[in-house]
Amino acid sequence: MTSSLLRSPAAPRAGLRPTLLRRGPVIPAYALTVLVALFIMAADNRSFWARAGAIFDNPVSVMQFGAALFALTLFLLSAFGPGRLQKPVLVFLLMLSAVTSYYMDSLGVMIDRDMIQNAMTTTFNESRHLITPGFLLHVALFGLLPSLAVLWLRVTPRRFLRRLLGWGGMVLASLALFAGLILSDFKTFSAVLREHKELVGSYQPGAPLGGAVRYAKMMLKSRDVTVAPLGADAVKGPRLAAAKKPVLTVLVVGETARAQNFGLNGYARDTTPELAARGVMAFRDVESCGTATAVSMPCMFSTLGREGYSYDKGIRQENLLDVLHHAGVAVEWWDNNTGDKGLAARIGKARSMDEPGDPAFCGSGECTDGIFLAALGEAVAGMTEDTVLVLHQIGSHGPAYHLRYPPEFERFTPACQTAEFAECSVEEIRNAYDNTILYTDHVLASAIDLLAAQDRVIPALLYISDHGESLGEDGLYLHGAPRFMAPETQTRVPMVLWLSEAYRRSFGVDPDCVAARGKGLSHDNLFPSVLGLMDITTSARREDRDLFAPCHIEAS
Repeated sequence: MTSSLLRSPAAPRAGLRPTLLRRGPVIPAYALTVLVALFIMAADNRSFWARAGAIFDNPVSVMQFGAALFALTLFLLSAFGPGRLQKPVLVFLLMLSAVTSYYMDSLGVMIDRDMIQNAMTTTFNESRHLITPGFLLHVALFGLLPSLAVLWLRVTPRRFLRRLLGWGGMVLASLALFAGLILSDFKTFSAVLREHKELVGSYQPGAPLGGAVRYAKMMLKSRDVTVAPLGADAVKGPRLAAAKKPVLTVLVVGETARAQNFGLNGYARDTTPELAARGVMAFRDVESCGTATAVSMPCMFSTLGREGYSYDKGIRQENLLDVLHHAGVAVEWWDNNTGDKGLAARIGKARSMDEPGDPAFCGSGECTDGIFLAALGEAVAGMTEDTVLVLHQIGSHGPAYHLRYPPEFERFTPACQTAEFAECSVEEIRNAYDNTILYTDHVLASAIDLLAAQDRVIPALLYISDHGESLGEDGLYLHGAPRFMAPETQTRVPMVLWLSEAYRRSFGVDPDCVAARGKGLSHDNLFPSVLGLMDITTSARREDRDLFAPCHIEAS
């Protein structure tokens, strides 16, 4: 009796729960697809609408082209989401559009094939700074909440044949609408698409989906690759062979340093005081191969040049490190970034500097580039053979610029102290970035001092960045812009050369001649110039691109 009295009130309370909260209203399948397509075009394409408004001469063309892409969105949602797949496809594309639109709208970053390649080859430490509170809020509002609404709503049940016919009708109707709208003013739209590729590059979810397809095709094409030998005829030249001590070239591959913010290049701020005091050669006019590490770094170590480089061609041919190895030079790769991108795969000497990580330089869980210095001193002290040592920096990699330098190098203030750029002014972001350049200056100068102070090897140091960085110019931040639209802030990089007195004497190099050749350079010059710096003779070396080829003073 007591048990029945205690249970009886529960039954009516359960029965009073509103039906809508449990299951949601019922709507036709096509209506759900149309609603999601409208939401994506309205909520996730702010950058697209802004660019369309700036490109087209009249609002009618804007709306007509926008309607065409709405029809294309409808086609994508319908074609890949028949029957039971409808809701999973809608949720996936809602979440995808929310993620990509955040980076497009807030940072101006296009998610194309190269950007997807960057994402696939990055590390947790690098990518975690992009997951900010602003990003999470954006994805929750524009991805998670509408996805929950999709799951909550119920679709009108239909028999298989009617469902199939309805799906086919939606696919054909949306495709026909897209084609009709484009063809109605084909001359205008085709011209815009040819001249303004960034317009379609800002369209969500089409741009990231297209980039993913192109990335997948690129990776499938590059499976089971046979690497062709390069420079197998490489030998040490007479100057290197005659050197009385081991010759060491330290090749520092910078990260995200742009030429415009290097004091040596005429920047208004003195961001490179230590290098200036050491009389280095600074090359001001240097162009990068790409705008992101995944493209630039393999390209600069290849002999293909920017015009001839592609991912597929690059991985099918040996690179600079292999040629040096063929010549009998010891080659090592030290990394404080996202790895060697396969460049050191065959030399067998790659070292990650953050494992286990010196607490003096790795207090934040990531290591600053000062971690290289003690290891460099130890390596030089025991060096017995001609060596090229590659140091791959973390440098100025954003958005967490404030983690790239110790507190004592925060000389440009106030500096942005977060990876959430929305919380900082453009000036604060620039201050933090300039502090990273100041610290790179210190690391390079300290390495030069270390090399100059020892008497065991004949040293030289060459520094070149992989790509530049946007700091808010024209609404762009970070890097990785498609090459066709990349600003010079992402494609102009610093390049610095230091030659010890011992090197100049042993190799008979005229530094004034080398400095005079510093115009119109690019990453294409790196491959032959490192071979020239080390005096490596090989058919793979193009002397017309070698900075050192015409600059040797013959002994009398």
